[in-house]
Amino acid sequence: MRGCVVLVSYNEAVSIRPVLAEIDEASTVLARSGIALDIILVDDESPDGTAGIARDAADLLGLRLTVLTGERRGPGNAFLRGFAHVLEVGGYDFVVTLDSDGQHDARQMPDLVRAFVARRSGMTIGSRWTRGGRSPGTAMHRAALSIVGNYLVRAITGLRGVADATTSFRVIHPDALALFEPNELAVDGYGFFSSFAVLTHAHGYTIDEVPITFRPRYSGVSKLTPKQLIEFFGNLFKLRRQAQAIRRMHLRDQTAWSQRSARFNNQESTGHAAYGAMAELEMLASATNFFDWIVTEIKPYLGRDVLEVGAGIGTVTRRIAAQCPEARVLALEPAEEPYSRLRRVAEELPQVEARQVTSTMLVEEGGHTFDAAVYVNVLEHIEHDTDELRRVRALLRPGGTVCVFVPAAPQVYGSMDYISGHYRRYNRATLERVMVDAGYEIASTRYFDVAGLVPYWLAYRVLDFNRLGGGSSTLFDNVLVPISRGVQRVVKDPPIGKNLLVIGRSVAVPDRIEPRSGSADDAVEMGHRVAG
Repeated sequence: MRGCVVLVSYNEAVSIRPVLAEIDEASTVLARSGIALDIILVDDESPDGTAGIARDAADLLGLRLTVLTGERRGPGNAFLRGFAHVLEVGGYDFVVTLDSDGQHDARQMPDLVRAFVARRSGMTIGSRWTRGGRSPGTAMHRAALSIVGNYLVRAITGLRGVADATTSFRVIHPDALALFEPNELAVDGYGFFSSFAVLTHAHGYTIDEVPITFRPRYSGVSKLTPKQLIEFFGNLFKLRRQAQAIRRMHLRDQTAWSQRSARFNNQESTGHAAYGAMAELEMLASATNFFDWIVTEIKPYLGRDVLEVGAGIGTVTRRIAAQCPEARVLALEPAEEPYSRLRRVAEELPQVEARQVTSTMLVEEGGHTFDAAVYVNVLEHIEHDTDELRRVRALLRPGGTVCVFVPAAPQVYGSMDYISGHYRRYNRATLERVMVDAGYEIASTRYFDVAGLVPYWLAYRVLDFNRLGGGSSTLFDNVLVPISRGVQRVVKDPPIGKNLLVIGRSVAVPDRIEPRSGSADDAVEMGHRVAG
């Protein structure tokens, strides 16, 4: 494992030698665990000769030091130059930042690195204000100012679980460094690190804290000007808008967000490259009440010729055939393992045909038209969902319908979504936008399974269960589903639910959509159909 320490300096001649000496001690401890350290010093052409002193000290200590010099444009800008160099060199597993004025004890670096590695965090902060942290020698008014400032960071921007967002002593995942353009981050000394923490957290990275001792500077106390405080406070509202925009962006693809989170990356995701949800599919196949309810709701829109995309092992296929005996069903399932089960369903039911192809292949064959297309727990597995629905429109007769059943409530995206390879959970607005952009007129949209939402959130978001047990499936199907159906007989359009059902009618002339690598149908081929 290899790490890089990024230091920023301006006139730190007094402190740079002891800081490098403490980094050397930390490097010796880390080396015993097979962790090597490089050091980058970004010096803003210090007139006191900081860079030269640092080179001499590093040579004496045997440290690998690179010095980058440039005009003085603030500590945040200097750190960004250091980060750019780290990314250019590449090959680092983590990056450490700390003050070069001696306020941070670099000998505590191994504690931060161990926590970073063990917890798989995106960022580990050495915190004065978390339990166990200390700040001896800090004047009462400065301590109060820091505590209030950090409170405002949390209250205004939505940052959670971070007591000390303004300090620079931290271990950072290199991928987080590549997320931001320089103009996205405040580059003054007091706003830079809070900006970095807030936006990194918004992108899904887990941030945790390790208590440290924050010491007095070697060369006196830095002065905070009223202008700096006003800029810091004003930047928080900009940060809030930026963080909200990032979170909205991740609602369309929650995969990248979840892969950055420590809570999920300890789970074994099936990803989007191999079929891996057969156990869950078989467990859910026994949820008779649930799937009968879904088919009952879509039955009026099916017509005589039905295309089911991503049919899995035929759970929904069987119910369509049972409830619509006059309908002919073509069930598509590209993945080999579930298709072998689906083929047996087709052999039992004369009105069902099973094919191991994608919707793209079917379009390219030509000569196929249907009254309706059905997607049940499929669209969330498709990266380019709009393209997929636009493509299948070419298979529908004029005025044909598409029935889409998906997991709802992005806020409850949890361990089962991650393990099952869900790109996203939907809300009403995002799902309707996908339908309209794909060329459909919305006939009906409503939330589904209102009673299942809280238990799902508790099991897979709060408790992080990573398997669907037989007992929980039975409880869901025999208790929660009847409750939900009862509620929805009274409340026809509930405001929330675990799932969404949308019915769209094809109203636009089908466009020719060329299949793209790694897109819609490739994701369908994976076959991860798990009820959300």
